[in-house]
Amino acid sequence: MNNVFTKILFLILLPITLTISQQSRLNALGGLSYSIIDSDSKFDPYILGNNPAWLVNSQLSQKLEISPSYDNTFGDYHRYYDSDNIHNFNVGFVGIKPLGNSGTFKGSAFYDYQLQKNRNRTLTLDTYSGSAFFFVDTTAGDFRYNGPTFEFMHSLKLYKNLYFGASVRYKILDGLKKTFSYAQSLYRNVSGNIGLAYALNEKLTLGFHYSLFDAQERIEAKDINLLTVKAFMYRGETYRVDKSGTSPDYKLKKGGQSFNFQIYSQHLNNFDIGFTLKYFLHNSKVILRDKSLLYEDGYSSYNNIDINLRTRWTVNKLYTLGFTTGYFKNASWSKNSQRNLLLWEWNISDKFIGIGGTTKLLNNKLLLGAEYELHSINADSSKYIDNKSSNKNGLSSIIRVGSEYYLSEIITLHFGYNLILQKYDFIYGGNNFVGHKLTAGLKYIVSNQLEIDSMFQYQNIKASEGLKYKNNVGMFVVLRFFTF
Repeated sequence: MNNVFTKILFLILLPITLTISQQSRLNALGGLSYSIIDSDSKFDPYILGNNPAWLVNSQLSQKLEISPSYDNTFGDYHRYYDSDNIHNFNVGFVGIKPLGNSGTFKGSAFYDYQLQKNRNRTLTLDTYSGSAFFFVDTTAGDFRYNGPTFEFMHSLKLYKNLYFGASVRYKILDGLKKTFSYAQSLYRNVSGNIGLAYALNEKLTLGFHYSLFDAQERIEAKDINLLTVKAFMYRGETYRVDKSGTSPDYKLKKGGQSFNFQIYSQHLNNFDIGFTLKYFLHNSKVILRDKSLLYEDGYSSYNNIDINLRTRWTVNKLYTLGFTTGYFKNASWSKNSQRNLLLWEWNISDKFIGIGGTTKLLNNKLLLGAEYELHSINADSSKYIDNKSSNKNGLSSIIRVGSEYYLSEIITLHFGYNLILQKYDFIYGGNNFVGHKLTAGLKYIVSNQLEIDSMFQYQNIKASEGLKYKNNVGMFVVLRFFTF
């Protein structure tokens, strides 16, 4: 009877999720991370620190994951230039292949299709990136983006306990506004990552990696009837420069680098420790055209520091406890390049602490877990060109709950729930922010060579002001092959 039920359940859920994308077991468990033992929750330099050098020790088995996905975000709780309805379609291929003495290779390929419906005026892909500059036309309309992403990574042992790794990533997107200005955009992003890791002994590892990226977005607006296109370059929220014409164009160039350090201690009386430190500095430049002359109109600078400490104590086979704490700070400013005038300046910091645990019940058939995090966030903004300033601070509470039940040897069910409470929403500006997220997943072991992970999620966020809301519905699946 139980076997018949599991097959029926699998046949019901599989057609729903086969059109959707990769999420790990942790996501299906509500995002549990530092308090649960899982291959994706290690504190090592590769998983926690994104250091390619430790790939050879972190990923020991070959696998190929094919992961289609779909999610939809909709609602009226958004910023002025945002879309009120976004559809994301994605399919990904990720392969990991151990090569013996030659190390480990990882290859990834993704294809994204995004439709932003009724997006208000803005013509750039990432409008709210912290810059004081906005390139817009005069209408709301649908915008679609599509394109591939490729990544290649290799890691190997150089000498005794010294490991080396490197990766390269290339992404390109084509964009088109489907009304009025018919703006066409071409976005490309190239990044590289090179790292070292040294195992002082079996219990302590040190890591360092350096990464850099270069991105560019080119936008050209042209009316299909060759009429004048009304386009404007906003400096701040109020003042603008008229860039109208038969074919106005705009270029945004971004570049940056990061320095990353990791410390990993494992199996010290069943006590694991992971520490990461990241310093990330980057900038963006707005390039405009005046007849045949290109010139830099705006410049923005960003400096980030991100520190994270995680510990996990495996008390015994039934109980695991986790702890995390960290600090994040971002300092940014924008200026008008021609006059060298400071337009905006803003800073945000986040200090947080979290604790959680998991337990196994019913002869290890049932796993229950929970995590709680408290964030203290401070943000100050000085918009000199608009004569506006603000200083906000507040506490944010995040609760994650997850459960896993082994229905049979081949079927595992996952459930998760998140609750977010925040006095002030630092992204969208609302007060008394409340967020709920529900997840449900199913893992089906087809054979020794294939397993299927699927997940459904629903998220709702709202603020007290004006009863505005935003919802997200997503469906994800992973086909995981262990031989290829």
